[in-house]
Amino acid sequence: MRKMLIAGHRGNPVDYAENTMPSFQSAVDLGVDMIETDIHMTKDGNLVLIHDPSLDRTTDGHGLVRDKTLSEIRRCNAATKEGGTERIPTLDEFLDEFVHYPNLQFNLELKDYPSECGAAFGYECVVKVIDSVERHGLAERCILNSFNAQLLEYIHAKYPHRYRLHGFYPYRFLLDQSRDPAEYLYCACLVDGSPCPRQSYFDDLLARGIEPWLGASLTEREDFALAIQRGGRLVTTNDPRTAISIVSALSEEECHG
Repeated sequence: MRKMLIAGHRGNPVDYAENTMPSFQSAVDLGVDMIETDIHMTKDGNLVLIHDPSLDRTTDGHGLVRDKTLSEIRRCNAATKEGGTERIPTLDEFLDEFVHYPNLQFNLELKDYPSECGAAFGYECVVKVIDSVERHGLAERCILNSFNAQLLEYIHAKYPHRYRLHGFYPYRFLLDQSRDPAEYLYCACLVDGSPCPRQSYFDDLLARGIEPWLGASLTEREDFALAIQRGGRLVTTNDPRTAISIVSALSEEECHG
């Protein structure tokens, strides 16, 4: 058993266009424990998987996702940089495809922040995400994630103890807080500009019963070993093949040490 869980960050973006179905499938085929993806809502209320609020970086389209209809989004190519042709998936398409992998977990990052889109729009997106998760029977296998504390607080109040919530630490990286995030977080990704943050960060989270997770800057074997030693439970990686290889080797060494 691996000592640290592996989540594919937007799938397997080192080999495929991020947040596309081939990227997700590749990560699953490699053996990740979890897929992390990003959700925005379109002008006509559909949920699509794309990281940025704008279409410009990852597609051949232009403008904000929230200003486009799903039909307009469908005309964008999400693999232009990679020389391929892929459309932006919807959340339902993604869950329809991967619900059948019984051990796979899902980390759904909510990207429509009330401070940018308005509270009504942001909360509507949250409710629609949860409705989709519930239709697919995936509440127990989902993490809901955001840099926006207002959205996490809304979920915690509206769906008490129903969903595991993922934030960021130190808590100053969480926007629009009105409560102590330690009151509702299940896990927090450590952010301090280094691949493996200081021991005190891990200790602070673990003392509060919050799982310390690591982000995509964790790439080197020695940093993985240090993160595991300090109490890291999961890494969200852009290169799941390499991360799985490193963590599996470290786990094997410990078993035979």
